[in-house]
Amino acid sequence: MNGSSGAYTVKQVAALTGVLETTLRAWERRYGVVSPTRSAGGYRLYSDADVARLRSMAALVAGGVPASVAARSLDGAPAAAPEENAGAVGLDLVSAAASLDPARLDAVLAEALDRSPIEALADAWLLPELARVGEAWASKDLTVAHEHFASAGVARALGRAFSEASPTGGPGVLVGLPEGSHHEMGLLAFATCLRRLGVNVVYLGTDVPLPDWEAAAAELRPRAAVVGVPQSTRPAKAQAVVDRLRALTPPIAVWVGGGLAGKVVRADPLPHEVGAAAELVATSLRAGRTP
Repeated sequence: MNGSSGAYTVKQVAALTGVLETTLRAWERRYGVVSPTRSAGGYRLYSDADVARLRSMAALVAGGVPASVAARSLDGAPAAAPEENAGAVGLDLVSAAASLDPARLDAVLAEALDRSPIEALADAWLLPELARVGEAWASKDLTVAHEHFASAGVARALGRAFSEASPTGGPGVLVGLPEGSHHEMGLLAFATCLRRLGVNVVYLGTDVPLPDWEAAAAELRPRAAVVGVPQSTRPAKAQAVVDRLRALTPPIAVWVGGGLAGKVVRADPLPHEVGAAAELVATSLRAGRTP
């Protein structure tokens, strides 16, 4: 469809507004920012007015206004300044964890996700807050129950964002942790960001035995794999996964990420920043470059 006629595809709107397609769909679904028509084939078609509203929405969000408030402001409700919005919900994951109140925890996470895309949020707030929760447990200010409660809430929020993303299809990319490794939040955030960039992510999760990595690779014939090596991981377990995947015919390209990624050889290390790591993998795959 030719955008010059005032009927734009979601891909064209993403290019015009600088907003990811997945974010555009989320704004439409959650807040009713626009109501596109449908083509005969069922594809969304956006008008010039829709594009203008989405540009306004994007500008407000970029300025620090939560998406929910920005959406209301498009219809005449005043948008509070970013400083005022910052106090709307206390974005303190430790306090939310201590409350054992699911509604409060979900509200903190929803507000955080409203204020910033996951690509920026993961490194600027989410992972540091999870580290604070861990420190509070270590100092006995929180119990194991509190820590697991917070982790479960974060996993739910990331899982929803992962499900809402729309990959473009094609051969998948395996993402997971080796046997004995259980700390997944950084890797799950990475997998979510990578899927939001259109990559067909097959998330295997935690504690994946070596034979099961090989079986998944044999079944799916992925383009590549990303093996998480967080601080709690035994590097030898990750190295075994890398070696096994690269020994397949044809060999599978492997990236490694996490605090101990530098201990693993024959795989390319990813940046420590979640968003940058996802962008590197997505860009490399689009260009046909793999480790």
